[in-house]
Amino acid sequence: MHYFNKSLLMFFILVFTPIIVSGATISQAENLAQQCFICHGAKGEGAGKIPELRDLEKSDIVESMLGFKTGEESSTIMDRFAKAYSKKEIDLLADYFSKLK
Repeated sequence: MHYFNKSLLMFFILVFTPIIVSGATISQAENLAQQCFICHGAKGEGAGKIPELRDLEKSDIVESMLGFKTGEESSTIMDRFAKAYSKKEIDLLADYFSKLK
């Protein structure tokens, strides 16, 4: 097969595979939330002293995350996680967790 044809084939495979196999893809928010699941649970249910996220309003989650990010809200570990997220990523996470039931 000619190099150009191989390159074109690879382009279509890489671009259209996620569309074709859409059941296997996850949203950007869910991908970001994978790290949160370790402590807060896959449904945001929390455990023990780890707070539940699924019943919080989006604005409350954003406010807390931004507080952790700036140091205005104290924490043992959340400040380190929050500092790694952009404002857009915090909004995506807050929206994701606020919609969990």
